[in-house]
Amino acid sequence: MFSLFARQIASNVPVLRTNVLSSSVLTSSAFAATRRTFFTTRRIQLPAAASKSASTKTTTKTTKKTTGTKAAPKKVKATTETKSKPKSTAATKKTVERPPPKRVPKSERPPLRPPNAYLLYFSKVVRDRRGDIKTTTDTQDIAKQAALAWNNFTLAEKQPYYNEVEVLKKQYEEKLHDYWKTTSPKTVRKINARRKHDGRNKIHRPQQVDDYKRPKGPFFRFIDMFRQSDDGRAIQEAGTTTTGRGAVNVVREAGERWRAMSASDKAPYVEAYQKAYHDWQANHPSKSASASASS
Repeated sequence: MFSLFARQIASNVPVLRTNVLSSSVLTSSAFAATRRTFFTTRRIQLPAAASKSASTKTTTKTTKKTTGTKAAPKKVKATTETKSKPKSTAATKKTVERPPPKRVPKSERPPLRPPNAYLLYFSKVVRDRRGDIKTTTDTQDIAKQAALAWNNFTLAEKQPYYNEVEVLKKQYEEKLHDYWKTTSPKTVRKINARRKHDGRNKIHRPQQVDDYKRPKGPFFRFIDMFRQSDDGRAIQEAGTTTTGRGAVNVVREAGERWRAMSASDKAPYVEAYQKAYHDWQANHPSKSASASASS
């Protein structure tokens, strides 16, 4: 690099003698344009204006693309929402237009179960104090008083109500037996449709009519007798205990007493069962023959 610089100076010496100022300016400008030295370097010119316009074009294109891609799913959502609206309205129309099933008259419904002993006592108290009942608070106060009085009653005082319940149960079974004999399946379907609409359980025709039921065995006869006794009612009134519910405790106690009984103590229940079984077998020979064949 140094040799080139010295050679350039030697070649330009005559010119410098004649016109130093002009030659120095020319040689410096020409040298700066054609050569690279320690004193001067070429300037790199970048197309600033062109790059700015190109960058703005690219940015506008990218923004257009992004905005176009964002707007596309909104249109799809709008179309889906507009399509789903008529479906919901159609479904609501169907549910509204469907009328509820008609109620069956009381004469065609099954008989109601009889109340228990306490309800019989409470209904009697309400009848006696009908003039004192004017608001709902009065009925609540009477109910509290009746509950306290019932809990303080002895078994002898409750016995008349228990006897009345047994009479009502027999009447209920007779009415129910006659009801299932005369009621048609169409009426039962209407009743069940209305009960389903009201959120209640359906009623079902019993598998066996009372006339075709086999008589109860000796042990079950003893359980029925024990439920009606004073000890059995005391266990039922005790309610739920650590050993279980009142109905379960009654059956458990009856089983323990049945196992402790001798053959002579069980004889009345066995004889009653045998007599009832012979009567049933004589009245329904076809059923007794099928039962003996299956056994």
